[in-house]
Amino acid sequence: FGSSTRIALVTCAPTCVLPPSKRSSGDTHAEPMTQFQVIPRHEWPEGASLDQAQVDALHTADHRDAWYILGHHKLDGGRHLVRVWNGSLEADDVEATVCFQPDGEGKDSLKVPLVRRCGWLYEGVFEYDQELGGYHIEVSGGGREVSTFYDPFSFSAPCITDAAVAEVQGGFCENIADVMGCHAVEVSGVYGLRFVVWAPRAHLVSVIGDFNGWDGRAHPMRRRYIAGGFTGLWEMFLPWGKHASLPYGSKYMYKIRGLNNSDTLKMDPFGQEFEAPPNHATVVSRYDDTFAETRFAWSDGAWIERRKGLAEGDKLRRQPMAIYEVHLPSWRRTAEGEVLNYRDIVDPLIKHMHTLNFNYLELLPLAHHPYEGSWGYQVTGHYACYSKLGSPEDFKFFVNALHEAGIGIIMDYVPAHFCKDEWALVNYDGSATYEYEDPREGEHVEWGTRVFNFAKNEVRAYLLGAPLFWIDRYHIDGVRVDAVSAMLYRNFNRKDGEWIPNEHGGDSFLEAVSLLRELNRRVHELHPGVIMCAEESTSWAGITASLDEPSGLGFDFKWDLGWMNDTLSYLAAPAAERPSKHEKLTFRGLYMQHEKWILPLSHDEVVSGKGSLVDKMSFLDYPEFYTKIQLLKVLYGFQVGSPGRPLLFMGGEIAQGREWNFRQSVDWHEGEEDLRGKVCTWVSDLMGVYQFHKPLHAGDDEPHGAEEFGIPRSFEWTEVDNRDACVVAFVRHWKDERPVMVVCNFSPKEYGNYALGVPFGGTWKVILSSNDWRYGGTGSGPTNHTELQTTPNGRWGWPACLWFDVPAHCCIFMLAPEDFSPPRTSEGDAKTAEDHDIAVAKPTDNIAKEPASSDADPATMAVECDRGASPLEARMPSVPEEVGVDADAM
Repeated sequence: FGSSTRIALVTCAPTCVLPPSKRSSGDTHAEPMTQFQVIPRHEWPEGASLDQAQVDALHTADHRDAWYILGHHKLDGGRHLVRVWNGSLEADDVEATVCFQPDGEGKDSLKVPLVRRCGWLYEGVFEYDQELGGYHIEVSGGGREVSTFYDPFSFSAPCITDAAVAEVQGGFCENIADVMGCHAVEVSGVYGLRFVVWAPRAHLVSVIGDFNGWDGRAHPMRRRYIAGGFTGLWEMFLPWGKHASLPYGSKYMYKIRGLNNSDTLKMDPFGQEFEAPPNHATVVSRYDDTFAETRFAWSDGAWIERRKGLAEGDKLRRQPMAIYEVHLPSWRRTAEGEVLNYRDIVDPLIKHMHTLNFNYLELLPLAHHPYEGSWGYQVTGHYACYSKLGSPEDFKFFVNALHEAGIGIIMDYVPAHFCKDEWALVNYDGSATYEYEDPREGEHVEWGTRVFNFAKNEVRAYLLGAPLFWIDRYHIDGVRVDAVSAMLYRNFNRKDGEWIPNEHGGDSFLEAVSLLRELNRRVHELHPGVIMCAEESTSWAGITASLDEPSGLGFDFKWDLGWMNDTLSYLAAPAAERPSKHEKLTFRGLYMQHEKWILPLSHDEVVSGKGSLVDKMSFLDYPEFYTKIQLLKVLYGFQVGSPGRPLLFMGGEIAQGREWNFRQSVDWHEGEEDLRGKVCTWVSDLMGVYQFHKPLHAGDDEPHGAEEFGIPRSFEWTEVDNRDACVVAFVRHWKDERPVMVVCNFSPKEYGNYALGVPFGGTWKVILSSNDWRYGGTGSGPTNHTELQTTPNGRWGWPACLWFDVPAHCCIFMLAPEDFSPPRTSEGDAKTAEDHDIAVAKPTDNIAKEPASSDADPATMAVECDRGASPLEARMPSVPEEVGVDADAM
């Protein structure tokens, strides 16, 4: 008790005798008298009153074990010592009384007047020979009304179970978000806040916040020991009494004294709510569903059940995924440039996505981040949604509304690195805690961030728990793991001498690889149907391979950044140079079956001086804007037609002129322009065709077939080597569905009577043509609904041939004949386009010579609001008959 002298038993005559409760005077079987006496100060045993050195340590927030000296302690001979430490006991005229509740129903409380030792510290000694329950303190004096508080140092039981501690230390705790951090819980009938934090090498940790005046003296935390060993965890229960008195919304942090004896204020790594930036304190959240009295009322049960069903067999890979990538703070803003709340933004976002036929939303990271300029990729709070857009409850509303609208949600997750803000994870306990100590492992110099220590079990538990928390708490449907390449290679973006080889002398980041494998295994086991995607740019084999394979990471899909870079590089080149770069269009055919792909036109390509997508189109030629638009439409058609799930970043649908700026809304007013509005219609029709026609999505992962599963090839080139013409064509297949052919002319030249070999003879029907009037084209060549008849004269070994005009900068989708038959022959003359001077087929009478929409007036395309209005929000374009969404395929 702060002294080497043992407190001796002092025998005194009783000063008070308490009768048993409810005992009548005539009860001959009354229980024996229970003795209770308050021991006067001058009769206290030696050492009962705290010595000055320890008092000073308490007042300077420097005591290394306050729990050992404060609270209620049993002495020898039925005596008890109480030391109460509280900031409300500062004034000299304060009177404090501790009120114990004896064990046993209906017993009167025992009141022990406390003696003032100094400001904040009151003490008392009493004698009682029965068991005692909990206690509270009554404060009065100096004209004050009597107030009551509970002593946190009286709650001596461990805050979390040994089993939970073992799971955290073992590297995986499924419900770690409920174990660590701050939670409102009930202990022995008293409501309070339970705090648990990991700071293994800290000397001292205190909870500070609005509720204690941000005073580090008030609530020093207690080390958690198991079997005599320190677990690295600090814990404390702060009692408040009734649930209504809990300080929801209060801000708090941890004051940590590190190895160098300096104090640093740190946020809670497991905080579920934070102040809006630039402030950074953690907030006591009332929306903590596990412990909240009232929880959010989800109504997306049918969606979640459908999602589980996607895990059966290969259903997940066979469904269409048209992905709209969004940075939510800058998708749409108020007229004053302020961000919108999750609740305010969700309805216009749903309408826009429905209009454009996107069925998945991918969000740039919404885990809490202090600097908006990081776009969410430098995270501080992996267990909290971005508070600048609203509360956790608001975000649940956002997700629930999207699910009710039939839209899935993928969220970016960043486990590779974290930012170096002093108040966050960096050097959390005064030393390298969440990161590696050696900067050759623990720092990304180029990014200005630290690298998580993937070898530490507690860090692994933290990183594995975060996506599981988002899936469970917020019903997220997919996780896209960012910067996977940085987790695969120890020498990622490092020069020789700046990295440390692994234990085998290689460059593989073995512990990070094992983390990724475990992450995918845990997600798929615990949440079947949830999608795991990797943003990865190297040639690592097996990103989407099974975990049964040695190098398989178990992701469902991988971003094909090679396709994105090659295609954009090709389209940026001057038209005259494109023939020499033809392989950039066709090289993917050599590797497209190696992984399961997403084809991204993402945020990374329209920022940091790279310009917008429309700016990239043949920009070295300085073409007219109309030419850029035509070429952009070909890019979108090529993306949607190729094997892989199409992803488009916001603004691309209206051919936004400037590159993305995270500080301002998409320039929706540009979508009011006639030509840009028609680009938006093209995107909408493309995504509708993609979802409706199974050959465009169901066989994405078997372009060359999979004989062991009886799956024929789903992709075949019909025109691959005509580099001089800059034309490619390919056919997409799926089982007995009518195949779809995609023809792309990336040249500024129009080719009359172009001969194209096809695998099936008969009548081919144009589903979409980017040169249709509907999409701002010139109307030349076969437009929407055109029917083309093949000739028996095969070309380049094909059994049949189509002859038609191919407009400049044009993409055409055609539907194979209804009576198509898979067998093909190599017989027939291989003809070139120059061998014929007439086209065999003419467009049918139902060609749309004008925009198909009946309300094509540009003025009707804009919703009258801020510049964040979607250009198509006020109308649903009239679409070709083949453009639709198959409800069964959704």
